[in-house]
Amino acid sequence: MKTQILALTTIFLVSLSLNAQDNRIVEGNQLYTDGNYPKAIEMYNGILQSGLESAELYYNLGNAYYKDGQLPEAILNYERALLLAPQDDDIRYNLELANSQTADEIEQVGTFFLTRWFQNLRNLNDSDGWALYAIVMFLFFLTGLGLYFFGNRVALKKAGFSFAILFLIASGIFFGFSSHQKSKLVERNHAIIFTPTVNIKSSPDQSGTDLFVLHEGTKVQLLSKLGEWWNIKLQDGSEGWIHEADVEVI
Repeated sequence: MKTQILALTTIFLVSLSLNAQDNRIVEGNQLYTDGNYPKAIEMYNGILQSGLESAELYYNLGNAYYKDGQLPEAILNYERALLLAPQDDDIRYNLELANSQTADEIEQVGTFFLTRWFQNLRNLNDSDGWALYAIVMFLFFLTGLGLYFFGNRVALKKAGFSFAILFLIASGIFFGFSSHQKSKLVERNHAIIFTPTVNIKSSPDQSGTDLFVLHEGTKVQLLSKLGEWWNIKLQDGSEGWIHEADVEVI
């Protein structure tokens, strides 16, 4: 319980990453600290609407929504924060805490342990971080290539060639990680259900057969859109159609 309270009361100094002169951030943090969560929510949303964005700001907003008892909004903003900072354990912990309070218990389709390990490795950094690693590895690759072409000893040439290959492979892997994390930010193919209770349809129409019921706070994958209807997929593989008014895209 102590750990939960600590994680939820942590407020990042977003002024450092957004704008040190923006008094709204300081005011929002103070409102949160004072327990005035509705006003803090209003302040943070105002900052986002002005075009300033960061994982820390979404995290603070998620915490304010959680404290104010608005679970779907809290989950939505934790998810947005996690897109920008997938390596952040505080965001991930609070998201898991909020998800544990939703009504729907959906079992995830089993994932091969190597795939899961690879996904966890990829989430150790964001797109910019992996891109930086890729550039550094590529510079090392060029250094190894230089040793291979200009080294004055055979052993040095062999070492340079071997290291060049290794660094080139590492650069390619890190670049792939960066591209994947960037694509998640661009595609935004997941959403959170905001309607308290919604019937998932068999077709993109109110007359479609009711397949199953979902509740607010549940995360769904967006497969395609037809008119005002989204074709969605759950973690257990179930699919159906939901009206766009019932969800908020992450």
